[in-house]
Amino acid sequence: MRRVAKLSACCALALSPAAFGQEAAPPADARQSPTELDTIVVTVDRALTGTKTDTKLIETPQSISVVAAEQIAERTALNFQDVFRYSAGVATESQGLDVRGDFFSARGFATVQYLDGLNRMPDFVYGARLEPFTLERAEVLRGPSSVLYGAGGAGGLFNAASKRPQQAFAGEVGVVVGNYGLRQVQVDVTGGLTDSLAGRVVALGRDGELQWDTQANDRTLVNPSLSWTGQDTTVTLIGLYQKDRIGVMSYALLPEQMDAKGLDYSSFWGDTDFNRMNTDYTSATLLVDHAFSDRVRFGSRTRYFDQRVDYRELYIDVGDSWESVFLDPAQTLLSREFYVHDGSYKGYSTDNSVAFDFDTGPLRHKVLVGLDYTDFRRSTREGYSCDWAEGYCWGEAGSMPGSGSPPPLDLKDPNHRVDFSYGYLPWPETNVRADSTSLGYYLQDQVRIADRVSALLGVRRDKVDTTVNGFKVLDGQTSTTYRVGVIGEVGAGFSPYVSYAESFLPIVDVDVYGDPYKPREGRQYEAGVKWQPNSSTLVTLSAFDIEETNHMVQDPDNLQNFIQVGSVGSKGYELEAAVQFKGLEINAAWSYTDARVQEASDGTTGLRVGAVPQHLASLWLSRSFWLGDDLRLRIGAGARYTGDKYDTYMLYETAPVTLFDAVASLEYGDWSLALNGSNITGKDYMAHCTLYQPQLNQGGCYAGAPRIVTATVRYRF
Repeated sequence: MRRVAKLSACCALALSPAAFGQEAAPPADARQSPTELDTIVVTVDRALTGTKTDTKLIETPQSISVVAAEQIAERTALNFQDVFRYSAGVATESQGLDVRGDFFSARGFATVQYLDGLNRMPDFVYGARLEPFTLERAEVLRGPSSVLYGAGGAGGLFNAASKRPQQAFAGEVGVVVGNYGLRQVQVDVTGGLTDSLAGRVVALGRDGELQWDTQANDRTLVNPSLSWTGQDTTVTLIGLYQKDRIGVMSYALLPEQMDAKGLDYSSFWGDTDFNRMNTDYTSATLLVDHAFSDRVRFGSRTRYFDQRVDYRELYIDVGDSWESVFLDPAQTLLSREFYVHDGSYKGYSTDNSVAFDFDTGPLRHKVLVGLDYTDFRRSTREGYSCDWAEGYCWGEAGSMPGSGSPPPLDLKDPNHRVDFSYGYLPWPETNVRADSTSLGYYLQDQVRIADRVSALLGVRRDKVDTTVNGFKVLDGQTSTTYRVGVIGEVGAGFSPYVSYAESFLPIVDVDVYGDPYKPREGRQYEAGVKWQPNSSTLVTLSAFDIEETNHMVQDPDNLQNFIQVGSVGSKGYELEAAVQFKGLEINAAWSYTDARVQEASDGTTGLRVGAVPQHLASLWLSRSFWLGDDLRLRIGAGARYTGDKYDTYMLYETAPVTLFDAVASLEYGDWSLALNGSNITGKDYMAHCTLYQPQLNQGGCYAGAPRIVTATVRYRF
């Protein structure tokens, strides 16, 4: 009963207003001796994402990276996209500080986010970004992955694993403070309630601001879980409630315009009382694993989520086909528009599979047979400002005349409280109710030959139905995808491989005119070599060739719309290394990606894909030093380079940028103090820019993340 009392007390603390979520430390008797070099393990050699089975990376013929929870915390990952800053081929923060979601790509294509093996957001929705503090690890599978996961883009898939209950009692309580008024309390506690039942609570409360004055960055999160373990069965239930109250700012002016006007990159263009993104997200996840025997196992993953979002943005009209951004000859009055979005999203997903282990002569098989189903429903109400004098309206033309553009922003005397509210409404609006279901069957065979060669074969059949506003836009659409690969150990730790994979991604949405999108389909050829001479070294070199049809780009005539062009191809090379050498931990990555439009109806054939850098490189070094029997110093530093980018029509080049990160921490017994920094030099840069009117040098940009500095005091028990 003592451990039940301990866990109950900690759960009460977690749910109190004074304490709120980082990963639990091992119990004191399980920690290393102070005389040992206590290092973070950088070479995780197994992953679930690549095969849905616990498989060594050197037995998987496709490129995979794993980021552990310790690395997530050490590298100042405040959002999910930050987790992969040091992963090869992954371009993070492609829309900079855009708070609407996590925007990143792999091998030149947008990717899909999964959590615990289930698609977290079957379509793009505003807000409710994944909280890194709740994660045990994160994995990126590069290239198409539809054979196992169904809906997935050609670039890859990001899968995160939630923290789960452990029988050993352990936990931590931490306080985080930082610039931009950040104040956060977090707790993570786990332990056994009985011999077969364990619980865990991860929680945090955050109060802060974005780099734009008066724009909030607040979050309340509670993530409880229970796990029951029997002789052959484990059942885990994970709950999550996340409440975000966050300010909003998207576009900025071009750098030359900012410099000419003496404007700071953190300049705010909106209205203090209008701009906001309020989201409430609730989910329940059920994980079941049962072993019928040593050779037959059953696995099930099921999640239901409900999300509500209230989004309001007053933003500068950065230039379009109707008018210039400045309304006066002196160029001091900035044209502004508004956009509102009220959304309700509900999703149900389940993935069930049976794994069989058996031999056929010299061949050892691991066969996976599975079925998954997803039902995603959204109901949204969107509105746009209109200017009938100029003859345009972004909503339903002619529906509600009389609502005009909001007041301009006077750069000489900016007023961010103009009582802009529902006085400008009713607005022309677009209402969308969409329901999409997908059913998939998959079969995979992992064949091990002579304990040196692994072959992977997979096939999948999908069926998708989508209804928008009562009309069937996808009626029983089907697709069959394939995957095959071979990897073999040739000696000295080298394992060359080749593979082929396909992707199928239905788009559960319509454009602003109510027309449905076509599914995106892709295929990839990949070849490479993995080198693991010892347990502390893993190096992967790969080359790839990807093609995707029905590629999507932003509509140059409407910032709130996306259009589909013909086909896009991406070819490139990647090198990633994770090494521990005499106490020094090294994570290095380099990639070259040549992503180009192969065929298009919008005049972009042969051009580079917008917002995709050709060159990416990163290096992270860290080491621990014992200063005494109980006192440890840890220092880490990293550099990450992002090459130049272009907009859709290659009219404007976004300059390359190199950013630096660092960490320094002291640990004394169960206490620790860590100072983390991201973009520590405070570099002002643009993540991506687009030119709309070349003759006026008119366009807009997404500003990059500023310097972020946090200090964390943590007590582990």
